[in-house]
Amino acid sequence: MSRKGSYGRKENDLGALIDRLVVMAEELSPEQRSQQEPEEMDEFTRLKKLAARQVSEIRKMIGERDDLLEASGGSGGRQAVVLSSKIRELLRNVHETHKAMQNELSAEERQMAKEESLRAKGKASLLSRDDLDAHVQLVELTGKHIAECEALEKKRYQTPGGGGRSA
Repeated sequence: MSRKGSYGRKENDLGALIDRLVVMAEELSPEQRSQQEPEEMDEFTRLKKLAARQVSEIRKMIGERDDLLEASGGSGGRQAVVLSSKIRELLRNVHETHKAMQNELSAEERQMAKEESLRAKGKASLLSRDDLDAHVQLVELTGKHIAECEALEKKRYQTPGGGGRSA
């Protein structure tokens, strides 16, 4: 009898643990986090986060492709071709995001120039000079990350036995 009761208790404990895990998974899921992001996020911040996710995905896919090529002795087959195609597509997408970041930065710079007269009158602006300088640095850094990803993509073609295509 005591044995049956202990199983019931363990099942209840297990059920409670599963319920806790489900709640934690819901709270930590990317979809939930994106819904919790503030609505007042400006366009530049949205683009910056998008570019960061894209660069991260590119790096991950390049690593997967390189591991696949290494494991297969350099050929990789169809899977490597598909991954390379997806990597090139993601590189095009991140270039578009970077261009949008540059356009947003240009708009912010024009807005800052217009607001110079407002600041002279004592009215506050939405974006400080420090914020604008940080945005300039972020655009430059994003460009460097993209260039590094492109170099990693091309590296496999420049290494001996790395795919058969020459640079």
